[in-house]
Amino acid sequence: METIRNQMLQLLEVTRRETSLSLSSVDFDRVVYHEHPVWRVRDVVGHLGVWNGEAAQAIRAHAEGSEYHCIPSEEKYDEYNGLAVAERRTWDAEQVWDEYESSSHQLKVLVETMPAEKWYSEMLYPWNERGNIQNLIEVMMRHEVEHREVITTSRRF
Repeated sequence: METIRNQMLQLLEVTRRETSLSLSSVDFDRVVYHEHPVWRVRDVVGHLGVWNGEAAQAIRAHAEGSEYHCIPSEEKYDEYNGLAVAERRTWDAEQVWDEYESSSHQLKVLVETMPAEKWYSEMLYPWNERGNIQNLIEVMMRHEVEHREVITTSRRF
């Protein structure tokens, strides 16, 4: 179990570090998703921060013997994401980045402190699906990498 925990901690650290480095010189007001409504870099970073925070809440609930989810079904993803982005539209880049950093740190601490007996048991994910902690962390970090790649490949030079 400790090997898997260490792998997940490494994945969290590497993903956060690569996101930080990749976005350090990016204009946070640049549009990266052109659908309606458009999402700027800051909106995507805010989206990542929100979901890392939701994952942290789900892991914390699991550690405490309860469950947490923020949306009742897959049909509600877009509505939830839209509301979360709209809430952060007035935040400056520093506030958005602080939330991302804080939620990433929360995930790391929760993975570090998860009781061994809870590690492999099934838990409820924030989007109302079930799985184990390892899979949740892997899904969350793939999600971050996918968004980071959209941001970095759409750069204007």
